Amino acid sequence: MDRALRDPSGVEPVTTWAGELSPRRTGALPACGRVLLLAGVACSLVWFPVARTGAGTIAGSDVVLLALWVVTAVDLAVRGASDLDVEAPSIVVLALAIAVLAALGSELSRTSGRGTFEFMLFMKRFGLAAVIPLAAARFGSPSVATGLRVLTALAMVALVVFALRPELHDLLPKPDDWEEGRGMERAMGLGMNPNNLAYAAVALSVLHGAYLPRRPSLAAQTALAGVLAGAAVCVILSGSRSGLAGALCALVFLLVRARLDARAKLGLTVSIALVVAGGLSASPVFQERLGRLYRLGLDEANVSGRVTAQSLALRASLEHPLGVGYRSIGWATRSAHTSYAFETTDSVYLDTLLAAGVPGLLALLLLLRAAWRHVRRAGRSGREVPILQAGLVAFLCFGAATVVPVSVFLAPLFFTIVSGASHARAADA
Repeated sequence: MDRALRDPSGVEPVTTWAGELSPRRTGALPACGRVLLLAGVACSLVWFPVARTGAGTIAGSDVVLLALWVVTAVDLAVRGASDLDVEAPSIVVLALAIAVLAALGSELSRTSGRGTFEFMLFMKRFGLAAVIPLAAARFGSPSVATGLRVLTALAMVALVVFALRPELHDLLPKPDDWEEGRGMERAMGLGMNPNNLAYAAVALSVLHGAYLPRRPSLAAQTALAGVLAGAAVCVILSGSRSGLAGALCALVFLLVRARLDARAKLGLTVSIALVVAGGLSASPVFQERLGRLYRLGLDEANVSGRVTAQSLALRASLEHPLGVGYRSIGWATRSAHTSYAFETTDSVYLDTLLAAGVPGLLALLLLLRAAWRHVRRAGRSGREVPILQAGLVAFLCFGAATVVPVSVFLAPLFFTIVSGASHARAADA
């Protein structure tokens, strides 16, 4: 990349992913923001407690994201927001709206929960991470892109090691809701959850692929192949059917939308088939879970349980159109003329519908729409756009089977994908 003269304002023009010129800011505040953006990804992969309060445990990721909120707010106060596209701040506003609506629903339903606590709970699980696209729009740079490529490769190595060596989990702190022996037949990775392992592996591979240099060296191509292979290993060992479904949907999206020649598309299709076939032959857990789904269909226990929970939530939402709060989902489903009660529907869409009401679901859908538009606009015509959009497709699929991205582990990764196109990179990175 040609060296540019730095002007007195501390803004240095650099080549963006789209091949255009955009400002790369220098100084202590942008540097701090970039460090926090990288730390947010790292801390989302491992849960570790920092302090315990009456409102719950404060984790390392909470501290990092709160600091990112502060740094971003200070930057906005100092420099203003005139240069921002509308999507990044819209994502923050919509996330806050869901939190407020869930708190309001909790108060209106007169459950035992407090609206203030409901707001804090949602912010911890989802809302804090919503600042990442806005922060990336302010502080994006080639150093973040390079750092994320290195970080995703190292993180994938860690995920694979912990997936292959489950005894290493004894070295990790356990989340508050941890149950000894739960799901031990499936690989859990650093997040101590099989589904989170699969989702995180898909997210890391998407981010690594999006940050690949324009003219990748042999080492960069080898690293990408290793990351993709690691993601396949994690999905297979986790036995996560929703993780596999999301990954396949993302790959199909890439086949349709990415500018690949026929040979590349054929190679990708064959690779997918080989991975699934290899997983069926090499992993008894993967084979058993897919085989059971194939034999039983909707009657399979996990599937039928989710269908029942989601149908109950839909019925209960008719009685509580303004929501009941996330902590009262069990109470609401129990009141829906049935003996069953579920603390979650395992669907981000129906959980939000019942917790924050119809307005909350609308806010979530608008947030996802803004996320899609933000990737497209920030990247413009860059080749990273379909890769990042494929990551969003995967998460949209994950959300139908679990409370992703409303998860303390997955929300930072989801919003880092959303923010991906905001980072500039050097032409010869």
